[in-house]
Amino acid sequence: MGLKMNRRVWAIGFACLAMFVLGMSDNIRGPLYPELLLFFNLTNAQGSLSFAVASTAAFFGNIFAGALLRNYTLSRVLCISIFAMGAGLATMGISSTYIWYIVGAALFGGSMGLVALTQNVLVAESVDGPSQSKALSGLHGIYGLSSLLAPLVASFSTAFFGSWRSAFLVTAIFAGIVALAASLYRARPRFEVHQAPEKVKNHKNSKKALLLFGGLLAFYVVAEIMISTRLALYMRTYFAMDLEKSSYYVTGFFVMLLLGRLIFAIRTFTATYKAQLNSSLLASIICLALGLTVHPLFFVLLGMAMAPFYPVSVAYIAEQTGIFQRQFITFALSFQSLCVIAMHLGVGYLTDHFGLFYAFGVGIISLILSLICVNYHPKVSQL
Repeated sequence: MGLKMNRRVWAIGFACLAMFVLGMSDNIRGPLYPELLLFFNLTNAQGSLSFAVASTAAFFGNIFAGALLRNYTLSRVLCISIFAMGAGLATMGISSTYIWYIVGAALFGGSMGLVALTQNVLVAESVDGPSQSKALSGLHGIYGLSSLLAPLVASFSTAFFGSWRSAFLVTAIFAGIVALAASLYRARPRFEVHQAPEKVKNHKNSKKALLLFGGLLAFYVVAEIMISTRLALYMRTYFAMDLEKSSYYVTGFFVMLLLGRLIFAIRTFTATYKAQLNSSLLASIICLALGLTVHPLFFVLLGMAMAPFYPVSVAYIAEQTGIFQRQFITFALSFQSLCVIAMHLGVGYLTDHFGLFYAFGVGIISLILSLICVNYHPKVSQL
């Protein structure tokens, strides 16, 4: 029979737990990346392949999620995707060759695409009006919390179990617990399979609108993921830090990311979503540039500058696209995965041939592109 829970509580509660698992598993890879290169004796370009494979799988996971949600409920898709994420992490944790690690990364990436779409849609469709941005900020504040804990879990797991790969297994166990709990608790009233009206199914939105709305989110994510996955390596390369010390800067970045999102989850700001997005992007560009040229402490402040962008951008897309929000959010997350694939491959190449300092320029360019998309996207007509 299962335990009963209010549907809105189920949606927000398990979306947050899924986000915690996603943030932990996604960001635990950054601090462990130098260990991955050493263990399998890889170049930066070869190591970046694991990120690119995961992002490619996430792209197909986003597309597959759209098909699944036409036939299954949000709750069932979320449970399946968290189970799959745990399996992918476990494979990465026990792999004895880089090929098997890539297989685990592919399974993890596919499930990441499913979870990312499902949890955002769960919250976006469960909360309306001004509270939607606050709820999404709270959801992505959980990402900040788990991202903050990820370097600590990586460091402590390595020290306690004597292997850097144990961090993947610890995270996989937690994913299994969350998936089991989501399966045991049943939402009341039940979730139903979403059926879009025929006029929505038959309407074709412009490619320019899809690309620019997708781009404002995707290019930002490129910058955030590049920083979170490469900052530890940057500190170890240019400042000769070990795993523990380099993790402090990554932790500081995520502390600021968490605090910023908690502020936006608690407080209501009178500025429009568009103004908030512009302010976040401009501050992020400045902090990233100063972190590269003046002092690495600006990387920590960068977390605060970037904090509001993702949750506010999802709320902004929902606000601007109305009845087409599922289509636009799905496309944005799929486009995001494609851009992240290109980033991982490009940053790996730039790091090997020019150095990580110049590879970080990809982050600045991505933030500028996101700024352009925010200000020059067309309006979406409602039926």
